[in-house]
Amino acid sequence: MALKKRFPDRFVIGTPKWFDLSGDVPDSFIRQTLSKLREGPYQFVGEILFVHGDKSHGEQTGAGERSVSADAQNVFRLMQELQTLRAPVMTHWEVYNWERDWPVFHQLYEKFPNLTFIWPHAGFGSAVQAETVLSQHTNVMITLSKLEKDQRSLTSKEKTEQLGGAIVDECGSILPEWLTLIDRFPTRFMFATDAHKDFRWEKYTDVVSRWRNILRQLSDPQAKMIAWQNAERVYGKTR
Repeated sequence: MALKKRFPDRFVIGTPKWFDLSGDVPDSFIRQTLSKLREGPYQFVGEILFVHGDKSHGEQTGAGERSVSADAQNVFRLMQELQTLRAPVMTHWEVYNWERDWPVFHQLYEKFPNLTFIWPHAGFGSAVQAETVLSQHTNVMITLSKLEKDQRSLTSKEKTEQLGGAIVDECGSILPEWLTLIDRFPTRFMFATDAHKDFRWEKYTDVVSRWRNILRQLSDPQAKMIAWQNAERVYGKTR
């Protein structure tokens, strides 16, 4: 917060991520979130864990996932308020049960066309799944965090097998299907690192270096859009 005051144009602060949400977002979450957006320096909603599979390096749950229903009553109430505030919201959902979850998120994105939704990691999905979302909903942005490598940390082997792979091959070259997506939707992708815990910050330099190598494979205009211009546009919509 002190750094935000010293460098107001260098920090865009979002509301905190809650790890204990289940079913629907409670009234207390709505009150705190809206209060911090209206009165504080917060400019977007940090990740709501709608579909978050248990990870080998994280806490385990009886259900094997943390989940919030994207069509729940309070979720809709919150989205109505966020749309009025023009505050982007991160909707975290992983695609290991695409048939169950995609119809619900399709409805959510469609119901609030003037709200910007940010989809972290593209849900660890395939290029086909990312294309489905991007082509049907112009209000959805994708962050590229963790997509520089395959994700194999889910505790469930069955769920892991449903995830897509990295957007690059073993040599670090962007796969053709993802390059086609970037060419088609250059304004819809944003660089990110997901450095939300100490062990992620320890890898930060390597992750950034890897992404610089990836962005070098794109045209200069595309690289600039993904590296910072798209994010500037998205977060610049707020106060």
